[in-house]
Amino acid sequence: MSAPPAPTSSPPDAATGAAHAGTDRGATVADGILSDGSARTLGDRLVIVIPPVLLILATFLGLVLPREGVVPHDGLWALLPAAVLLVLRPVLGRSLAATGPDSSALRALYTLHLLTLAAGVVLNPYLCIYAFVGYIDGERFLAGARSHLVLVLTALVSAAGQSGGLLVMLHAPWLYVLLAAVNLLLAGAMSRVARERGVVLDARERALEELARSQRENARLHEELLERARLSGVEQERTRLSREIHDTVAQGLVGVIRQLEAVGPGIDEDSRRRVSTAEETARDALLEARRAVEALSPHQLGVDDLPEALGVLVARWARAHRIVAAVDADEADPDGPHAEVLLRIAQEALANVARHARADSVALTLSGGEGQQVLRIVDDGIGADLGSVGRGHGLDNMRARARAVGGDLAVDSRPGHGLAITARVPA
Repeated sequence: MSAPPAPTSSPPDAATGAAHAGTDRGATVADGILSDGSARTLGDRLVIVIPPVLLILATFLGLVLPREGVVPHDGLWALLPAAVLLVLRPVLGRSLAATGPDSSALRALYTLHLLTLAAGVVLNPYLCIYAFVGYIDGERFLAGARSHLVLVLTALVSAAGQSGGLLVMLHAPWLYVLLAAVNLLLAGAMSRVARERGVVLDARERALEELARSQRENARLHEELLERARLSGVEQERTRLSREIHDTVAQGLVGVIRQLEAVGPGIDEDSRRRVSTAEETARDALLEARRAVEALSPHQLGVDDLPEALGVLVARWARAHRIVAAVDADEADPDGPHAEVLLRIAQEALANVARHARADSVALTLSGGEGQQVLRIVDDGIGADLGSVGRGHGLDNMRARARAVGGDLAVDSRPGHGLAITARVPA
């Protein structure tokens, strides 16, 4: 009795099977890292197409090649387990898609698959060519110890076919043991390589996810830097305008007023009335120019924290406009990240009060909590109809400042009942 040629080709089959298992898993993980759908699609197609092709090939070889080591039987009997296996392959795939790996249904189906394969190898040893797909199936359909058990059983079933059949196993059991040992050794080695490769690929995936997070953070910081640069440019322009208004318009108006005051008494009544009107108009214009300078001028927060800076601002403003003003910042965080924004909003709000409100008193309250700082400015002036408040009130500018740092600004007012501005910024 001569041994069939299968034994000489079997170890590569086992190694190839384990290698395919590692490659398939690696392709899936690598696909996740590289965000390249083509690799995963190719791997899925190979996993679906290769097993039935190998099954058909093994069945054909069993029908046309000699079967000296096989228990005598009609060769057509070998078609029965092959047909069952051919039907089970798509059923396993659909069950995997429906229930996920290692479900009870999958375990039952794969047990039936292994038993049918073992019976098929007894009838047709060449089914060992198909048997190596078990190295792929173990990790694909099952998990944990069950996937390792499938690896061992696949090696044993493959060795049964590679040794030449049941009769050869009975007459030369040492050959079966040797082939099984080789299969187990190669399968175990390749499985370990696949697991280690999976660990490396998982580490690469985590590293790339961390890199993606860093890139998103860098993009956010870049946008924040651009916004700060824009705000810095706005502040510089405001400072320039404040200086130019003070040095040109305000000083020019002071000169005009001095000239009008110097007009002697030797003029007629009509001319004196005109001079008085011009002087009053010039004084009003000078007052507006000084208010503009005050609203545009920067306040240094490098020396004072926000509560102190607000106190200095309100005290200076109250003296200039003879309006009672108070600041309550006892519950405020002095180290908020957007202190300059709140200070600017306070400046513009106070400028609005001086220009439009006709108020007798103003109260500023700075508070914090729940991840935010809140500045509230309330006056007892004439109030306003919010539907008719125009851009001259500066509300759009204040709202834009708050929103530029992730905050917001709300206005509450009724004609005759004062006006309240509430600015919220992240703390």
